[in-house]
Amino acid sequence: MVSHGHGAQVEQLLRDVNRWADARLKKVIITVNAPTLDAGFFRYQVRDFPFALSVIQNSQPRGFGANHNRAFQQREGDSFFVMNPDLELPENPFPALLTALSNNTTGCAYPIQISPGGERQDFERMLPTPAAILKRRLSPASDVLPTSAYAQWISGSFMAFDSAAYRSIAGFDERYFMYCEDVDVCLRLQLAGYRLARADTTVIHHAQRQSLKNFRHLAWHVRSLLRLWNSASYKAFRLKYP
Repeated sequence: MVSHGHGAQVEQLLRDVNRWADARLKKVIITVNAPTLDAGFFRYQVRDFPFALSVIQNSQPRGFGANHNRAFQQREGDSFFVMNPDLELPENPFPALLTALSNNTTGCAYPIQISPGGERQDFERMLPTPAAILKRRLSPASDVLPTSAYAQWISGSFMAFDSAAYRSIAGFDERYFMYCEDVDVCLRLQLAGYRLARADTTVIHHAQRQSLKNFRHLAWHVRSLLRLWNSASYKAFRLKYP
């Protein structure tokens, strides 16, 4: 997980992870994404957790993909979980996710995400074409897939990767600083012959939707969409799945 000053949320999520952890969970890696953030963060290293805890302190901010690729180099085991700090785990999501990953064709498994009020979120989606983006802005509910549908990409807020699959596509594309790196990694996994698998487990996500509130985030989002639409992976996916 990556913290941008999310110390309190990280602490709560660590408590949730600790509650559900078993011997299969080897290490939790936290990246503090600026030298001045979360000054008290290293106190987590002295906690008596049943898993190893590694804290990476960045000297300067890195993008979402770059942070997780760096964390992947420290991971242990056959699976690699990407988790946002603003998650809650009301139930143990790990057995269902690991079961989904046990299928050799699965490159990425993911839980069902709901809001704190219990509404199903739009964590799984179809390809973000310009027309789909416009439709989503006009009618946000239109982007929520029926449970029977197969998603073409899923939100980066919680992704469980098979380590070999992640390595085979070289992880996230670090040219995306923020936004659309989750779309791109899902497209490249599927082009490489892997599938996305929804696991039968539910987490709570306090989605912030910063690109709808903050101009800087909106600019990042637009820039990432333009990069995505001009990328080889996007063009290849549209040809394979018209």
